[in-house]
Amino acid sequence: MKSADIYWVNLDPTIGDEIKKKRPVVILNEGHQKHLKLAIVVPITSWRSKLEENPFFVTLEPSQANRLTKKSLIDCFQVRAVSHHRFLEKLGQITEKQMDLIKKSLSLILDIDPEDCE
Repeated sequence: MKSADIYWVNLDPTIGDEIKKKRPVVILNEGHQKHLKLAIVVPITSWRSKLEENPFFVTLEPSQANRLTKKSLIDCFQVRAVSHHRFLEKLGQITEKQMDLIKKSLSLILDIDPEDCE
């Protein structure tokens, strides 16, 4: 598992407004296998036009690289750590540009100025 990989993950059980069910996620952190059997991920959800302009979502068009079958959104507000036991199979990967958009979104969510992270 590497940063920018897309995997199918079982996110159930969940509570409240947490994103649910089996769905693709993007892995955010490299090297997580060295210390903990956890990965930091952001889930991929169905595309909705009203969310496309929201800075907490990154739009994904289907491609051979990501192997998605429909236009989707990466929901950066639902960032979470998940156990390796939840991972089912690798689906594909996203581009470096898309990873940069996720990082930008996370910096907004966490109120972090990327220049302050030196």
